[in-house]
Amino acid sequence: MSFKIKRETYGWIMTLGHLCCDINGGALPAILPFLMVEKGISYSAAAGLTFALSGIGSVVQPLFGNMADKHSRPWMMSLGVFMAGCGVSLLGFFDSYWAMFIAVTMTGIGSALFHPDGGRMANYVAGERKGRGMSNFAVGGNMGGAIGPMLVVFGINLFGLPGTLILAIPSFLMAAFLQMQNKELASFAQESRRATAEAIAAGQKDDWHSFYKLTFVVFMRSTISIGITTFIPLFWLNILMQPENVSSSTTTILAVAAAIATLIGGRLADRLGFNRVIRTGLLLVIPCLVLVILSRTVWFSTLMLIPLAMMLNFAFSPSVALGQSLVPNHIGLASGITMGLANSFGGMVSPLLGRLADHQGLPPVLWVLVGVAVLACVCSFSVPDAPNRAGAAPRKNKWTKHKGIPASH
Repeated sequence: MSFKIKRETYGWIMTLGHLCCDINGGALPAILPFLMVEKGISYSAAAGLTFALSGIGSVVQPLFGNMADKHSRPWMMSLGVFMAGCGVSLLGFFDSYWAMFIAVTMTGIGSALFHPDGGRMANYVAGERKGRGMSNFAVGGNMGGAIGPMLVVFGINLFGLPGTLILAIPSFLMAAFLQMQNKELASFAQESRRATAEAIAAGQKDDWHSFYKLTFVVFMRSTISIGITTFIPLFWLNILMQPENVSSSTTTILAVAAAIATLIGGRLADRLGFNRVIRTGLLLVIPCLVLVILSRTVWFSTLMLIPLAMMLNFAFSPSVALGQSLVPNHIGLASGITMGLANSFGGMVSPLLGRLADHQGLPPVLWVLVGVAVLACVCSFSVPDAPNRAGAAPRKNKWTKHKGIPASH
C-alpha cells in the first residue's frame, strides 16, 4: 500500500523521518540529570552513554553510506527509525549501567541506518536548491533534539523514569509510514543512481582532498555540539545549581535555536556560498561560548545559549551540502560522514571530556570546547566552496545580482 504524494513533498517526509529518528538521541542529554540523581551515575558514566549513542555509528555509518551509493535500500530508513525508538526509550527501566549502554547503542545503530539514505534522498528531491533542501532535512534532526527533551521530561514527570517509553511512539509510527512509502522511495533512488552514472560518464569528478579538509572542520564542529548538549545541562545542574527539570530544559533551548539557524544557514548558503556561512558561524561561536562559561547569572547564561546554538548550527547544513557537492559521485557516503560519522566523532570524544570533568570540574571542559572552536574556525579558511558542475546554473549572490560579475568560489 502506498499513498500518492507529490514528488516535492518527499523532502518534507525525509525531514519528518529525521525528526522522529533524532527525538531519541536528542532526549538523552535531558535524561542524564535524572539518571545522575536517581541512579547515581558519574560524569564519566553519563559521557559514556553519549559515546554509546555515537560510537558504533562511527564505524558503520560510512559503510551504510557507501551501500546507499551503490544500491539504495529505502527500507533501511524505516528500520533505522524503528531501532532508534527501541533504545533510549527503555532507559527508565534499567538499573544496570551496561543495560543502559546497550539500549543507547541500539539507538545509535538505528540512527546510522537512517541518515545516509535519508540524506541522499533529501539531496535528490531538493533539485538545484541543495542548501535549502539539506537545511530542511537537517532541521528535522534539530527539531527532534528540541521535541525529544520536552517529550521525555513530560513522560518522566507523569510516570517517573519508566516514562522514557513515551519516546517510542513517534518513532514506531514514522517507521510504519516510511515502510508504506518504500516502493516510491525505491523509484527515486533508482533515478538518482542513473543520474549519477550519466554525470560520471560525462566527466564528473570527486574532490576528495577538499572533502578531507571539510571533514576535519565538521568533526571539530561536532565535538563542540556534542560537548555542549552533554555538559550544558550538567553545568546548569551542578554549577548554576538549578533543579533537574530546569537543567534538562536547556537542551530544548539549544535545539530550537539550532533549528531556526539551520533553516537560515542553508538558505544563506545558496545565496552567499557554503564556506562563507560556515566560517562566519564558527567565528561567532567563540565569544558566545566564552560568555556562557564566565557568567554565573542564570538568566544571562540561558539567554546566551540562543546565539551560541544559532552560530554553531549556521555551519551545519551548509557543511552537509558542501560535502555532497565536493564528492557528487558518493553523496550517500558524504551524508554518512558529514552527518553521522561527524556526530559519532563528537560522541567518541565525550568520555574523555567526562573524565576531565570528574577530575577538574565542568568549567575546564567548556574551555577545551572554546579551544576546539578556535581550531575549527582557523581550519575552515582552508576549505574551498562548492565547484560549479557542468550544466549547473551558477550560484547567485549579491555580487552577481547587482554587478553582473560571476560568483567567486
